[in-house]
Amino acid sequence: MADLVIDYGLLNRLATSLRSLRGQIETDVNVVSGRSVVSTNGEVGSDAVGDPTLFAALSAFYATCHKPFQDAMQKLDDLADLLGSVATVFSEGDSDLATKVNAARLQAKIDQWQAEENAWKQYQDSKDKVITYQYYDENGVLRTATIPLWGPDRPPPKDPGAAPTSVTSPDGTITSGTQQVDGAGRVVTETSTVHTADGLSYSETTTYTYQDYNGDGKIDNVDYTTTVTHADGSKEVIHKATSDDHTTVVTSTTDAGTTMTTVTPGQNGAYHSVTVDPQGDTTTTDVTVNPDGTGTKTVTGPKGTDVYTGDPNKDRWTKSSHEDPPPPDDPYTPVNE
Repeated sequence: MADLVIDYGLLNRLATSLRSLRGQIETDVNVVSGRSVVSTNGEVGSDAVGDPTLFAALSAFYATCHKPFQDAMQKLDDLADLLGSVATVFSEGDSDLATKVNAARLQAKIDQWQAEENAWKQYQDSKDKVITYQYYDENGVLRTATIPLWGPDRPPPKDPGAAPTSVTSPDGTITSGTQQVDGAGRVVTETSTVHTADGLSYSETTTYTYQDYNGDGKIDNVDYTTTVTHADGSKEVIHKATSDDHTTVVTSTTDAGTTMTTVTPGQNGAYHSVTVDPQGDTTTTDVTVNPDGTGTKTVTGPKGTDVYTGDPNKDRWTKSSHEDPPPPDDPYTPVNE
């Protein structure tokens, strides 16, 4: 079976072309209202046509075509929105993956640049230095001479220039990133932005908070706030906060509302979590871990209860059972007394 390939760049270009086409015909469609007859200079009367019969036929033609063209413009809008939304969804899926992959590629480029920068700085510090030594010449006279550290037989390292801030994929997608670090060299803020060759964009900005619970100087937990800007301009804010008892609360806020997940850890990797979505629906997840390392995950939500067995350490699960939710109470069902 062939893999399904979605060219979301082509979809985005097609959506843009449809919106452009709509803009080009909108003026003409709006002018041709009722039984008006138009030319390149605007609305004209019967005297411009000359033949009253022909003018009447043209008026009937424009009146007949007006409504279908108005409907066509709405269809163009709807189709452009559909294609654009599909392109955005697939683009953002790829962009999220590209952000993570290219962040590693960018970090590798930065590490390489740092090594070259250190070599360049060392050269700048030592290029004029010499090694001084003494020797006796053929007449037994003690002489002093020098050898430059960087002679003609030792080419200097190249100047690496400014630090890299972006990587470009073969398809023209550009991923740029910036980081800010604190005095301990820890990243406190980082931003990644993806720009595709077709004009779609996606960005993530994350701010980190480091916690040392026992004061031993070692980081015990890292919380964060991530702001995602989607291609359509909408934003999603994801915030993770951990309390002293290691209970974690993750909230995801969009225009649709806030989804909150509270995770309470147990022993040996077990945990209990409760997720409440913007509609108020609640989903609970309970993971238990057996002495042999296997585990059971029970998920209860609006669609019923699913039970899984598997490996909690690798988060690999196989569904073993499903139970539908109880039927809602029917206020019209008679009660037998």
